[in-house]
Amino acid sequence: MKAIGIFLVIEEIKEKPTKTKGGLLLTDKIKEDIRYRKGIIKSAGDLVNGVKAGDTIYYDKHAGFNIEIDEQVLLVIKQQDVVIVL
Repeated sequence: MKAIGIFLVIEEIKEKPTKTKGGLLLTDKIKEDIRYRKGIIKSAGDLVNGVKAGDTIYYDKHAGFNIEIDEQVLLVIKQQDVVIVL
């Protein structure tokens, strides 16, 4: 599998529930208000600059579309939807 052009194929990192200082458990349902999601780049197109396969990124949760490859659901986004490279 190889992304082309300005596209990135990423795998979303599912975050575990976290506990606040007050003891509240924040689940995925509460975290839906957060606009950006964390993911790992599986493949980067040949026109993509600044990121490469294996990088961990934050991207806009409304970006891209899902695709199933080898029974694994991945997300295809444009380079412009990446906001942070860790």
